[in-house]
Formats: sequence, structure tokens, C-alpha cells
Amino acid sequence: MPLAPGTTLADLVLQRPASADLLERLRLDYCCGGRRTLAEACAERGLDAPTVIAMVEALGERPQPGPDVHDVRRASIADLCDHIVHAHHEPTRRELTRIAELLDRVVRVHGGRHPELADLRRVFTGLRTELEEHFDLEEATVFPACRALEAADSPSTVDDGVLAMCEDSHEFAGEALSAMSELTGGYETEQAFCGTHRALVEALQQFELDLHQHVHEENNVLFPRVRERVA
Repeated sequence: MPLAPGTTLADLVLQRPASADLLERLRLDYCCGGRRTLAEACAERGLDAPTVIAMVEALGERPQPGPDVHDVRRASIADLCDHIVHAHHEPTRRELTRIAELLDRVVRVHGGRHPELADLRRVFTGLRTELEEHFDLEEATVFPACRALEAADSPSTVDDGVLAMCEDSHEFAGEALSAMSELTGGYETEQAFCGTHRALVEALQQFELDLHQHVHEENNVLFPRVRERVA
């Protein structure tokens, strides 16, 4: 499908998954901001939309995913829920613990000379709390309701208010990620204070990339598909 300035960022990544890395580098938000058009997003960032389209086109088509790659575009609702839990929730919980430990060590050693590290830990701690509560809600309530809706074995529907609450949580996460990026100088590692600090910054950068993909799969794939069924 040809790209145009009116293509939404969500549709762009769904049509051309390889473009996600480019959008990350250009700081174009395709997860929480996936409903914006390419033209709107580029205008906010001071970028030229036709140039960005040319950059995407230059990437070419990504090969069809192999059997070990999850194609969220064709997955059922139940498969999507399972994929999000196993590919995102579970590893993210482990990574939250690892990053918290790295942060504590870096703040203990370098916090006296670098007060921004305490701000970084405060933002991360708030995000960790939000994400852990968010994951628990989805696994206990939202995803079972989504699976039941697809299986048509339950008279209940998925409460749109709960989906909206999940999207609000995603917005909170996006703001926290932006703050952490700012506090780390865009995840710059060249000026790292020590090996532990470098490991922390690298972990936070990868954490952001993974969470962007996670939110994209919920906001732009799972939730719209569920809303279509309850409409």
C-alpha cells in the first residue's frame, strides 16, 4: 500500500514493521501517538513528511516473518493476549527488577555529584509501580474478558472504560519514558560515569524500545479489534 502524509503512524508500522526502528530514531511516537498522521507527527517534530516517506520507502519491504516471529496483524485476540503476556509482561517484570537494582547502585555511588540520578530513580519507580498494577489488571480482568468475547462463551462484554483506563496508563508510561530519556541525555553512553552507569543507560534505552512495541500492539492492534466486536 502506498504511503501518504495522511497515513497514521500506527498503520505505517502495521504495514511496514521495519519502519519502527526509523520512527524511533526520528522520535516519532507510533504507540501512544499512533492515531496521528505522518504529516501531523512530522510537523510537531519539525520534519518534512515527504522526506520521511522517502526514507521509509528506501527501507524496502521486510521479508515475511518466519515461524518463530509473531505476526500481530494476523493473530487472533486470544493469541494477541497470550503474546503480550509472554513476550512483554513477563520479561518486562524481570527487567524492572534489574533496572531498579542498577539504579540503586548508581545513585549510591554517583548521586551526590549528580542529583539528576535521584530524579531518574523517582521517575522510574513511579513508572514501575504503574506498569506492575497495569499488568495485573490486564492479566486478571482485561485479557480474560477479551478472550471470552472472541470465544462468544460469555454474555458480558469488554468495558470500554477499562480499555480507556489502560490507554491512560500507556500515556503515563510514555510521559515517564520521555522524562527518563531527557534525564539521561537521550541515553547517551559516551559520558557514562562507570560500567554500571553505562549498563543502566543501555538497559533503559532497550526498555523504552520494548515498551513502545508493547503499547503499539495493545493500542493499535488489540484494543481496536476488541472495540470492533463490542460496537
